[in-house]
Amino acid sequence: MLSKKNSLVSPRTQKVIKLIPPDGGWGWMVLFGTALSNIFNQSMLSLFSLLYGDALEAMGHRTQGAAVVMSTMLFVTNFGGPIAGAVVKLTSARFVAVTGACFCTMGIFFSGFSTNIIHLVITYGVLLGLGLGFIQNSSFVAINSYFKLKKSRAVGLANVGTGVGQTLMPHLVRYLLENYGFRGACLLLSSLSLHGIAGTMLIQPVEWHLKKVEEEVVVDETLHLLQDRGSRKTSQSNGEPQKIELTNENEKANWGSKKTLSNKELNGGKINKSDANGLNGSNGNGTPKKQNMLTKLYDLFGISLLSNMRFLNIVIGTALAVTSIQNFSMLYPFFLQHVASMDKQQTANCMSAVAAADICGRLILPIFQDKYKIKARWMLIGTCVWLIVIRQILAYQTNIEVLIVMSCLYGFGRSMIIVARNIAISENCRMDQVPAAVGLGMLTMGIIVPPAGYFLGWIRDYTGSYITCITAQNILLVILLVTWVPDMLYLLMKERRNNKTNTEQAQT
Repeated sequence: MLSKKNSLVSPRTQKVIKLIPPDGGWGWMVLFGTALSNIFNQSMLSLFSLLYGDALEAMGHRTQGAAVVMSTMLFVTNFGGPIAGAVVKLTSARFVAVTGACFCTMGIFFSGFSTNIIHLVITYGVLLGLGLGFIQNSSFVAINSYFKLKKSRAVGLANVGTGVGQTLMPHLVRYLLENYGFRGACLLLSSLSLHGIAGTMLIQPVEWHLKKVEEEVVVDETLHLLQDRGSRKTSQSNGEPQKIELTNENEKANWGSKKTLSNKELNGGKINKSDANGLNGSNGNGTPKKQNMLTKLYDLFGISLLSNMRFLNIVIGTALAVTSIQNFSMLYPFFLQHVASMDKQQTANCMSAVAAADICGRLILPIFQDKYKIKARWMLIGTCVWLIVIRQILAYQTNIEVLIVMSCLYGFGRSMIIVARNIAISENCRMDQVPAAVGLGMLTMGIIVPPAGYFLGWIRDYTGSYITCITAQNILLVILLVTWVPDMLYLLMKERRNNKTNTEQAQT
């Protein structure tokens, strides 16, 4: 009888105008600017040996000196992530991206005047490393804010710039070194790096381009009373749906956070109690709570995310995946020359096949993910299975034709780890937490990549076997699968139970 009575009473609704990302529009210009910056800045990661190798030998350093400079650069890049995330929250993604591009230009420019390894550590290691860290964090935050449904596709397109730069820039660097020498090459490359500053200037605040979408949401009566008591600004309903337009400056600045009722997506279409009662960052009468310095730093760097076991699982898993592909990329040329007995031209052909397939993967796989609405973590899980199989087969091959095919298959799968790692992190936090979350992800890579890479190198030297080392690299991906698959299956079953419950409630 009670259920029959409830079915006759129409639920109370409110019309809410939500501000959502444009999923295009000026976002395509942001992608173009980011890709332009990646072509001339991110590609410098793969140019170190070619550009600075002879200069290091002239300074009296070889492999060990190169390792010191590269390790410094990677350390500063990853550990600069949390700093970049904090600065993004204090200023804007555009400011941090432009600052990072300026650091990159200065690092390349001043490295041309290096006379000893300390100069290279400061210019290439610190300045360029800090610039790359700032660009990586801020550009993803900007893209993440402009795109929701097409996010994976957008990140893939932006990262195509890195692949293009890694394909074309080595030939340009070789030409510049032959015709203008080391210093001239650095000066001309720094002038090209200025295009990165122009590209990052295209990152406009997303608040300028948000779209208004009207939605009708069901509001629980108890929560509505709490909202009335907290705000004392709503009028009593006369039976008609209420219309709330979220257009003030505070809501525009936090369009993706709890304050704009985005919890509707997280709480089954109901308004969060803390929002209704004015408990999100306020004391109930509209005035913000006072915070001490430690609390502000705690919020600024997103330290609360570290208390979430799922978040820790994600950032550690992505760091293991990045370690695995980075170490394989370093090992692969030696494997081709020493195990498959290939000359330099054949080795270059295989490496070019990896790069070309990587670019294709960054263009194709994100479209597939967006079309079928596959979560980034599932894409990473599928990619890890793909890479484990491909690399384990590749480790036993010596035929040039087979290795080129396997190189293409490997590069195609590798692209998804580069595209989806930050998306996987952003999918598990609020919009306002994304800068800090990406920064903590970079910090985790900075902690895990060096010792794990060193351990994998030790395995290769101790066993004398490239096959054993590749197997060890695959074990890192197996660890990711073991820790991620049970959690993802649990979330999948939970989502299906919730959908089943909502369907039964709708039918009654």
